[in-house]
Amino acid sequence: MTTHAIFGRGVALLLGSGIILASAASPAAAQSADEQSAYLAMIYTTVGGLPPLPPSTDSLGRTTGSGFVLHGRLGHTSRSYGPTLNGFGVGVEFPTGRYSFGGTLAYLSASCDADWAGDASECAGDIMIGGTVRATLASRPLGGTPASPRKKGGARPRNENSLLVGVDGSLGYSPRQGEQALAIAGGVPTAIVLERGDLRILPFITPGVGYGRLGNVSFFEDERPTAHGKFVFMLGGGVGLEFGRSGMGASVGFQRVLKSSGGATQIGLGMTWSGAATARR
Repeated sequence: MTTHAIFGRGVALLLGSGIILASAASPAAAQSADEQSAYLAMIYTTVGGLPPLPPSTDSLGRTTGSGFVLHGRLGHTSRSYGPTLNGFGVGVEFPTGRYSFGGTLAYLSASCDADWAGDASECAGDIMIGGTVRATLASRPLGGTPASPRKKGGARPRNENSLLVGVDGSLGYSPRQGEQALAIAGGVPTAIVLERGDLRILPFITPGVGYGRLGNVSFFEDERPTAHGKFVFMLGGGVGLEFGRSGMGASVGFQRVLKSSGGATQIGLGMTWSGAATARR
């Protein structure tokens, strides 16, 4: 099988998983208090309030001089019904072999139009904190890539393609003006890794499922504040870049928390720095 055929199958796998997941959450139905609470908890915490990062490629042979990875993310969600949200987050990850453990501190701001200006809980921003664990499940070459000639006085440049499958777990919390938003999610980031010398290009997609909960909220006038929550599907993806031995990376991505009706797609940018690379196996 040629490299182009394998590459095509890889792209089909990425797109197909997203289409199947989106279809699973597409039936139109009236939203319950649990579903709406889950949606709000996800997008008002680091789990859904920031764009996804590309899968970690540390297990592919890159080691860092710093022993940690710094990242910053900006997310923008424009909602047809409700405030416009902007998330700003910084975090750090500590790779240990095939696993990476990290934490994020972020702030989510909300911009309201005249229809929402009087709603204090919806229009106020708040801090978000979160933790992540990421691991590589499998990395398989998309065969048939010829080896590149060795440069004079240097290592052989890499010119390879591979399919990378990982698993992500994330936990997020925000006070959300007293409503106590809590979210937890797991995803299966799948990427095609295109290596051209010291440059890596990673188109990726991350289907996932999460649980969102508001701990102190009322949706009806005669209801006392109580907790509402539910499991929801998520779909994220984007394109990441890694710039060789500089340790710099960049990404553009999207994230959507799926629900029976409505919802909005977040778009965002990410930057990473992992120190100068010290070795490649």
